[in-house]
Amino acid sequence: MWGFFTRDPTKDLVNFEIQEQVQFDPQIQERTIWTLNNCKRKSSSVLPVGTSQPQQNQDSLYSVFSFQFRQGQENLFQSAKNAFKRTKMLRHPSILMFQDGIENDKSIFIVTERVQPLFNYLRESKENDAQRLNEISWGLYQIATALNFINSDCKLVHNNVNMSSVFVNRAGEWKLLGLEYSHGIQDQAPYKHLTTLDCYTSPEKSPLGGLNSNQNVRQHESGADSWALGCLIWEIFNGALPNVNALKNPGQIPQRLVQTYMALINPSPEKRLTPSKFVNLCRQSNGFMNNHFIDTLLFLEEIQIKDTNEKTKFFTELTNKLDDFPSQLCKYKILPQLLQAYEYGNAGSSVLAPLFKLGKLLDENEYKKNIIPVVVKLFSSTDRTTRMRLLSQLHLFVEHLSASIINDQIFPHICLGFNDSNPAIREGTIRSMVLLAPKLNYNNINVELMKHFARLQAQDDQGMIRTNTTVCIGKIAPYINPQLRQRILLSAFPKAMRDPFPLSRLSGIIALANTDRFYTLKDIATKVMPSLCCLTVDPEKDVRDEAFKTLKQFMQKLEKVSDQPELALDLEKDVQSCNLDLKNETSWTSWAMTSLSSKMTGYKNKNQQPSIALNTQPLGPPPSINAAAKSETKPEEKKTDEAKIEVFKEEKKIESINSGWNFEEDNDWKDLEDDDQMEPLEPIAPIKANLSTKSTVNPTNASKSDWSEWTNSFEDETNQLPKASSYNWSSSQTNDDDIFNNLVKDVKISEKKNPQSSSSSGWDSWNDWSDSKETKKQERVKKQTENKQKITAGPLKLGQKKTNMNFEF
Repeated sequence: MWGFFTRDPTKDLVNFEIQEQVQFDPQIQERTIWTLNNCKRKSSSVLPVGTSQPQQNQDSLYSVFSFQFRQGQENLFQSAKNAFKRTKMLRHPSILMFQDGIENDKSIFIVTERVQPLFNYLRESKENDAQRLNEISWGLYQIATALNFINSDCKLVHNNVNMSSVFVNRAGEWKLLGLEYSHGIQDQAPYKHLTTLDCYTSPEKSPLGGLNSNQNVRQHESGADSWALGCLIWEIFNGALPNVNALKNPGQIPQRLVQTYMALINPSPEKRLTPSKFVNLCRQSNGFMNNHFIDTLLFLEEIQIKDTNEKTKFFTELTNKLDDFPSQLCKYKILPQLLQAYEYGNAGSSVLAPLFKLGKLLDENEYKKNIIPVVVKLFSSTDRTTRMRLLSQLHLFVEHLSASIINDQIFPHICLGFNDSNPAIREGTIRSMVLLAPKLNYNNINVELMKHFARLQAQDDQGMIRTNTTVCIGKIAPYINPQLRQRILLSAFPKAMRDPFPLSRLSGIIALANTDRFYTLKDIATKVMPSLCCLTVDPEKDVRDEAFKTLKQFMQKLEKVSDQPELALDLEKDVQSCNLDLKNETSWTSWAMTSLSSKMTGYKNKNQQPSIALNTQPLGPPPSINAAAKSETKPEEKKTDEAKIEVFKEEKKIESINSGWNFEEDNDWKDLEDDDQMEPLEPIAPIKANLSTKSTVNPTNASKSDWSEWTNSFEDETNQLPKASSYNWSSSQTNDDDIFNNLVKDVKISEKKNPQSSSSSGWDSWNDWSDSKETKKQERVKKQTENKQKITAGPLKLGQKKTNMNFEF
């Protein structure tokens, strides 16, 4: 029977599991009657009426204040009962909220949210000076507003404000408790049996407690809390208050706070500042509470009544201010309010920048719980501003995105940006692929993404976007499937090297140079170097210099293998490799991916010329040689040569139609399955055909002026080529599954509309056709007949030798 009366009193808290005790500082412990323990709500507990269901992890953690009755502590037990009643009754954001509790004849328990004593918090804080002052200013603001609520709204006097009655939750917010000596303004103050609290007693109070009989003092009874607030300020900056005389020396209190501090501890109660006046003075210009931190927190509390312009301005300026804010308050106070503002407050995309910056303070589980759902939802937004901000800040959160989320929920929405009419969206989408590529699955990176890149590189009307497309392909090359990588790169980069935009050609050269480990030695000799040779005579010196530099690089590699054949396997080890080392993949692309605008300035005022590699007509012989050959060519030979020329014109028309990444009429990756069937990058056969006309003139006898005429004629042909704006860049793609067929159709339509675009004016400069109108008509009919026969027989393959077509100098 007696065991019932001696049982553990903590068993009365059936809904909570009491854990370790929180130790007060010895000087603070002797000034409070409470014992503080951490506790945790049991999973099977029943919540009290009016209490919401707690979430897991941190939200299920609580603190419990306990007082155990002992013989001779009847007065202290009555004070504890008073605190239990007041705590359960008062509700204010800055007063520690009552969650649960038990009151009986032997013990009192008050359960609140998880907190720690203010003295412990300040002692363990690792914030810098600016963050610490911001933290203290917000804490004093909260305590002052809580006292104003108690004095003005509740008509009570707290009567126990000091370091032992203030606690801090995990968000860094200060909460007021210690209501054991509180009383009504018109009531007599209870006696404080703890003599250690005498140093906080205001001068108008008698040493034994109670209310002074002076009626004038009775009207200013709340002044005792103003005095105690001044004592709290002294303790925050100087430590536990030893005696009342120490208040005369401000010590380390900041200069901006000294004046208002002295007004709080004025000996005359009628001259003291009330808590509300204290806040107003500190919020004035140059006041202690006049800072961006308090402005931010107050704005977030009132964000629901702010208009859109105010919200946009606030969130735009917030990002740069966050560095001076305390980390705990940012993580658990500001971040949740930003999430709530976005979810319910119509904050728009301007909230993204501070949201992602604060997200870095979270651990992996918290980030996935709080930020990732918002990111996924944002990517489905059709708002361009939101999409652009997401793309520009992708580096802040991409590491927290799992591969499944990227491939299933984010990548399909990002791909819409490739077809956006806004160039900035398209460029931002391209850049984002560099960050997403490591987590893309086989289909997304090798099929879907390459379809979009092929279209952008062939059809986009913005030179910088075509350039960044090439750079991005080179950047993500290590992640492309090894079975497809070599064929994709050898199609994409030479295509870029034929682009009319100088930086695009330059990016193609640099990309080839920095992905050299992905090419076999045979491909370097037969495909890479021939395409680079064409750019050694590019109109832009930067392009020529880079072409020569890259040619030397590949030549040295071939020479090395020629001298030491056993090194061939080692040099080709990465061709079919995955999971390559990417340490040096950033440096070569940074010039394009991050600073293209600066490099573009050098080309803005220049007359853009297409690359020589874009010249779709074969290179003809020098004018002087050609003229001499024509004068001695028999009529039969002349007709034969004319027929040959028309055959090669037909070949070049077919070649100009297939202007993508070496795609045939079926326009699929299968044309790249057999490397041996790939056509050479440079039209070798047409060159031989043009040099095959026999002549009796010896090339060694040609004069220097003849060669200069040839050069000038060649440059004139180059200058007359169409610019990028003349191509059909803007065709829309509505069917992703048939994107390459659509690409070919667009190019064919362009050829039909501009039949002269595939022919070079240089032919007319060295082919002297008959001036007779009738003769031209007959020759035209004959040519058409021969062309039909040739087409019926099938197109001639580049590199095929023809009889009696060799030209000898």
